[in-house]
Amino acid sequence: MAADTTLMVGGGLCVCITIVAISLIATSLHKLESTEYGVEYDVYRKKLDDAAKSGGLFSGPPGFEFIKFPSTFITVDQDGTCVSSDGLRVNYAVTFQYQMIEEWIVPAIIKYRKFDKWAKIVEAAGSSAVQHTCSEFGITNFQNKRGIIQESMENNLRIKLEGSNSTASDSATDAGVYARAISLQLKDVKLPTDYLNAVASKQSAQEGILLAQNQRIQEVTKANTELLAANEEAQRITDTAFNEANVTVTQARLKAEEIAFAFQTEANIIVNVKQYLNLTTDGVLSYMANQLYAQAPNVKVSTAEPAKLSRKDEL
Repeated sequence: MAADTTLMVGGGLCVCITIVAISLIATSLHKLESTEYGVEYDVYRKKLDDAAKSGGLFSGPPGFEFIKFPSTFITVDQDGTCVSSDGLRVNYAVTFQYQMIEEWIVPAIIKYRKFDKWAKIVEAAGSSAVQHTCSEFGITNFQNKRGIIQESMENNLRIKLEGSNSTASDSATDAGVYARAISLQLKDVKLPTDYLNAVASKQSAQEGILLAQNQRIQEVTKANTELLAANEEAQRITDTAFNEANVTVTQARLKAEEIAFAFQTEANIIVNVKQYLNLTTDGVLSYMANQLYAQAPNVKVSTAEPAKLSRKDEL
């Protein structure tokens, strides 16, 4: 009977020892995925390992655990409102990617303890970078400098996450949050409705001014064209009148020269006749009267005394 009891007690102890051994082994083994970083933490001794592990099955002191962080890119979508440098609110939508660097995981755990808390801090830092960038640009820049604003947001995100003067090999950052900024995309920007209405009104007014200026240019051009045509018509009329006057004057001059030449010729003839026939002045008059009568034999002349019609005695 005593032997059976001893045997049962021994068997129970073996079973307990086996169970305890299995439990210790189970709690001393933990697996990490290939997309995870893990830092060993001894729960009972409150001791954190000084290096990260990744991808595999690892053993440690009984009851230890891994504080895990993703080793891949983490994507964050953020929608919000920021204030431009001229005090107007702008609605935005951004997406940015960040990553935990293996060298930074231990100081990140020391400062933030868990991944969830660290991820919230990173997102808050990303929002701060976007807000800071908005305050550097005026409202009009969000229309015509969107690419520059996105680049500035990414630069500010890198400073907020990584700190200033940080490199991939740094074990800690200067005022950063132990995250590597990968990229940022500014997906959407919505400007205030009042501002858009004001811009539309200004553009409409500018278009009206431009239209009025163009119409003024057209009217001035039309008036100048009509004035030029009128000046050309006036010049044509003046030139025509001047030419006609020159023709009339020329004709009158030629006619006067013709008459003067005729009289001069007639005078020369009379002088020659007078000299050739040795006539007196009265004789010349008588000769001319006879020539007149000869050319017009039917001429009848009525005259009163003491008119002297015949000058035959003078010849």
